[in-house]
Amino acid sequence: MASEFSRDTRNRLFAPLSWAAYITWAAITFSAVSAAALSRGDVGVWLGFGALLGMLGLFVLPASNLLNVCRHPRWMTALVVLQGLLVLAAQQVLGHGGVSALLIIVAAQLFTMLPIAAASAILVVLNLGLLAYWASRGNDLRNVVLNLIPMMGFQAFAALTALYAERSERRGDELADLNAELRATQRLLEESTRSDERLRLSRELHDVAGHKLTALKLHLRALHRDPTFAAREALGISLQLADELLSDIRAVVGELRQHDGIDLGEALQALARPLPGVRIELQGRELARVATVAQAEALLRVAQEGLTNALRHGQATRITLRVETIKGQLRLSVEDDGRGRLPLAEGNGLRGMRERLAAFGGALSIEERKPQGLAVHAELPAGAAA
Repeated sequence: MASEFSRDTRNRLFAPLSWAAYITWAAITFSAVSAAALSRGDVGVWLGFGALLGMLGLFVLPASNLLNVCRHPRWMTALVVLQGLLVLAAQQVLGHGGVSALLIIVAAQLFTMLPIAAASAILVVLNLGLLAYWASRGNDLRNVVLNLIPMMGFQAFAALTALYAERSERRGDELADLNAELRATQRLLEESTRSDERLRLSRELHDVAGHKLTALKLHLRALHRDPTFAAREALGISLQLADELLSDIRAVVGELRQHDGIDLGEALQALARPLPGVRIELQGRELARVATVAQAEALLRVAQEGLTNALRHGQATRITLRVETIKGQLRLSVEDDGRGRLPLAEGNGLRGMRERLAAFGGALSIEERKPQGLAVHAELPAGAAA
């Protein structure tokens, strides 16, 4: 499990906003919990301290990747709401006014995982619980409300700061994805241009130079059969050079024809870009060659969609792009160690992948990997290979 504690996990655990939460929690806990009361075995203080520790643990748990349920949106929301309830419980037991400030941490998390309306509703309910507690202690309701308003203002500030930071990070990821897609498309266009140029050159050499050299050989052979010229050494040398030149041209045409089709290697390499906390490996790059640009684009989009699903939905830390030939079929696989499980809810992405492959007689299959993760296989028939 040591490998599971990836760089991405460390980035989440020790992000600037996470450090702010840790410092806030430590400052409030040390001021609200009396070390002397703990040493005396005061049950109330121990209960309050336990509630605060539980709140911190639930804050750290989603980023630690220790439980699969922590990746489900509903479970994530439940964990955050439970943090808020533990803050209210600690406030009730310890009776320290500063404990309620920990709802700022709860607010920051809620607004990054829920729509603003839903997050605001949960936050209002938690603050009403805080209001009821302060009122039950005999405090004047007007003073309670006046004290609660700035507290809610701090919560709103923290929530919006976290929301905008999360949106900025998401936009950065989207721009990186778009840049990788553009680079892959650029490589595909460059390879298409090279393929067209190779095809044009091979045809020109075969149809023009090859045919004229063949005609030249025929004329030289005719002269060589004429007794008047047969004994001339220059004619024999010319005939030999014509034979060698025609053989060389045929060899060049054959070499060019060996590289017919579209090489997907560079385009796939552009997609398999380095990402923080994720290792993406490309295997079998030399086999990534198909006959047409349309087939190359279909496989490229399958690879792109497979990578996106593995990263965003599967939370994978290692992904392998593998190209191989199996029983004459070209197979492109996207294998990950994420948390995806079968059966999958098939959305537009998977349907689009199937449709692209079906247009060329290909197929898409998905299987689970051991110990975890999914493998997406895209296959094209042998006729699609160059």
